[in-house]
Amino acid sequence: MLHVKEHAAVPATDIYADLTELTHSVASKLLSTLRSTVEDEGFAHVALTGGGPGIGVLKAVAEHLASEEGSRTAPDWSRVHIWWGDERLLPGGESDRNDQQAREALLDALVAHHGLPEENIHAMPTSEDAANPEAGAEMYAQQLQAHAPAGGSNGLALPKLAVHLLGVGPDGHINSLFPHKDALHVTGQAVTSEDDAPAELGPPMRVTLTFDAIHSAERVWLVTAGDSKAEAVSKAFDEDTPVEEIPSKNARGIGETVWHLDRAAASRL
Repeated sequence: MLHVKEHAAVPATDIYADLTELTHSVASKLLSTLRSTVEDEGFAHVALTGGGPGIGVLKAVAEHLASEEGSRTAPDWSRVHIWWGDERLLPGGESDRNDQQAREALLDALVAHHGLPEENIHAMPTSEDAANPEAGAEMYAQQLQAHAPAGGSNGLALPKLAVHLLGVGPDGHINSLFPHKDALHVTGQAVTSEDDAPAELGPPMRVTLTFDAIHSAERVWLVTAGDSKAEAVSKAFDEDTPVEEIPSKNARGIGETVWHLDRAAASRL
């Protein structure tokens, strides 16, 4: 049986009136966190997520950057590296890929107008790059390792993530770590494969960061909205719910774990 990560940040909850307030608040906090991390450490690594709230945060970042206040709080984008928590193994440019949605929402504009180097965008492999999820996971592990500090992060060969953003599915999954799947039990590595994601959630073949990788992030921020997520959110805070049933229960950062919820998602807490 899987156990929740010990000696990590106990989850806090921030509850917002609606999705708009949630995404704009997280966007503002993300900008200031990346800026302070760059100022303190010389660089910042962030792992993005897909889904409505996750992409909504990126759209809100774009709106913030268009304002005078947002431009003042923005980091030096040349020192920011973009990663992903998971990805569908599809051809490049497919609309179902998280990286494509992120590019359209924010990243292309950061490259064109704000100085983000294209080489700082570390997309997970496409189906043209990798024949299967196992090969894709190995390729992404090598990318992460190439940017890892000496000794890695929390013992893993990956860069220190200032923030790992996570969405939460109605079934309680995070990244492509689905209930009762073998990927939940992968330890000692940052990336693994999933070739049988639930049919109702789209393409079955995925590459995903592991629990160990999530636990190596300084801050883990979950962004969750809507009535359809309320039951999963409630179970994630229930001591008796096993991680195998609700993987998001095991979302933990080193220094901070925050569930950002709209009122609908928080309605059963």
